Amino acid sequence: MDRHRGTLAAAALLTLVCAACGSDPDNGADALKKACGGVLDSATIKEASENERFSRLHDVSKSEPYALAAKTILEEDHAAYVCEVAIRDAPVGGGKGLSIEFSPGQRSLFPEHEERSFSGCRAYKLGSDMQATTESGSASVYFHCKVKGREDSLTVTGEMNNELDLSVDTRFRVLFRSSEKMVKLLKCANAIDFPAPETMKPFPMDKD
Repeated sequence: MDRHRGTLAAAALLTLVCAACGSDPDNGADALKKACGGVLDSATIKEASENERFSRLHDVSKSEPYALAAKTILEEDHAAYVCEVAIRDAPVGGGKGLSIEFSPGQRSLFPEHEERSFSGCRAYKLGSDMQATTESGSASVYFHCKVKGREDSLTVTGEMNNELDLSVDTRFRVLFRSSEKMVKLLKCANAIDFPAPETMKPFPMDKD
């Protein structure tokens, strides 16, 4: 009898373990709701759902990515991802559905005196020495952060890339919401106000 009970208990335990091993991580909308520290709002998720890759998206970001990224930037002076959403079963070398990365100490996105956009690249001045650019599938922002204990301001570049055909306004909305979280964690002493994307006007295209 004891042997029979032991066999049943072992079988039940094996069933539970196998069920846990076979469970799939969140995909599609469920993955995006939990990804990127909550910066992907319902409008972004709805827009992304129109892409054929949507159902294969899954979050591969590290735990507490923003806290780790801020620490990496301040202590190691190194770039760090705060969001990595992959595309399941994508070809080798591809499959980054959506990613956001912050880099310290980079040069400005374009020369201060250059007030023009180029084919495939729109450039924006946002005030307070902030700059932004957008190209196919990407959006970037550059800003200064005054950190306590540092003589010079820390320059930070945030970059968002996606393979979900998100609109320019959506890309900037996601990037700016992410940047606001990073500004708080970096404890920037200066006022940094990111604009509403729909109000941004790019420089005119270069005619040369």
